[in-house]
Amino acid sequence: MSRLRRLAAYVPTVRLARRNVSRATARSALAVVAVVIGVVAIGAIGTGGEAFKQDQLEAYEGFGGTATVNPVYYPNEEDPDTTFSEAEVARMRRAAGGATVLPVVQPPGGVVRTPAGEAIVTAQVKGLAEPGSFYDAANGTIPEDPRRSVVVGSRVADENGIRPGDQVTIVVEDEFERSFRVAAVLEPQGFADPLQADRSVFVPLSQFEGFEYDEVIVRVDPETGSIDAASRAIESEFNARRRTVDVSQAQERREGFEQSFETINRFLIGVGGVSLLVAAVTIANTLLMSAIEREGELGVMRAVGYPKGAVIRLLVAEATILGLVGGAIGAPLALGVGAAINAALVGDPLAFTPAGVRYVGLGVAFGVLTALVAGVYPAWKAANKRPVEAFD
Repeated sequence: MSRLRRLAAYVPTVRLARRNVSRATARSALAVVAVVIGVVAIGAIGTGGEAFKQDQLEAYEGFGGTATVNPVYYPNEEDPDTTFSEAEVARMRRAAGGATVLPVVQPPGGVVRTPAGEAIVTAQVKGLAEPGSFYDAANGTIPEDPRRSVVVGSRVADENGIRPGDQVTIVVEDEFERSFRVAAVLEPQGFADPLQADRSVFVPLSQFEGFEYDEVIVRVDPETGSIDAASRAIESEFNARRRTVDVSQAQERREGFEQSFETINRFLIGVGGVSLLVAAVTIANTLLMSAIEREGELGVMRAVGYPKGAVIRLLVAEATILGLVGGAIGAPLALGVGAAINAALVGDPLAFTPAGVRYVGLGVAFGVLTALVAGVYPAWKAANKRPVEAFD
């Protein structure tokens, strides 16, 4: 019951605070706008950033048990080794145990020509023995033992109108120029794919006799094995005396991307927080000006026995109202701007994540808290002025 009485005592204060805020319409509106800007900045950056991060991280799905092995390049050596031999690939297979080890050839000067004879300058020619063990086909069928057929990445196919059954020409500088039938077009893989399949044309490895391998892909089924163990085994096999191979796991790249993006997102949200600092200054200025204009009114209140605490509560209530109004307006605006950012970055305006929506709540909370804190000093200053001074 006593709590209800205390709560009821605040009702007149809130009503009076609301009346006072509405009297200074222009200044109150500016203070509210400052809070709105801060809330929108934090909320929109947070929601858009989290949606973009989640979209990018999803590109790593399916590559959790994958690692890329590359030779370490020492430029100061007279004849640096930048490829792997067949014997070295065999050593990797023994060291990795049951892991799938796929050597890759990337011939220099490889060119893909469309059925119309036009060169696809953005396509990469790669030799791979078993693309079906690594990718799925969106159209066509990936042959188990390809001879004169190729598998085309989704982006190369889409941009050049290539379909299964078409004929493309592969030109490898100073080596060969041959026509191949397109057996399949791959499903989109995204930027996390270690082989960048979307922009590649995979030629049977048998076409590259005499070539050494530029890199090796190691894959382990996460349910039956460990890519960590396979990576450590390969590094132990090749890097005993000095570091000759570099093993990079897709999961490690994922974690690095996530950490980098978190840092960038925090920085951008901090920039948005500067808007709330501006809001605090605006609200403090609004309340100080209001207290100066109402010195006579506040003096009368103090003269008839209005306690200091009541004056402080009144002005803090005014500041809190400004923050609440700014938060109430800023929250839907932040979601609207966030939806526009989502549409621009990931193509889905409703790609909100729970973490992103929390940023909107965080922006509103900071906006109200900023307003409340900004009102403390003007309230303290007005409450500690003697009644007689208000009439000087």
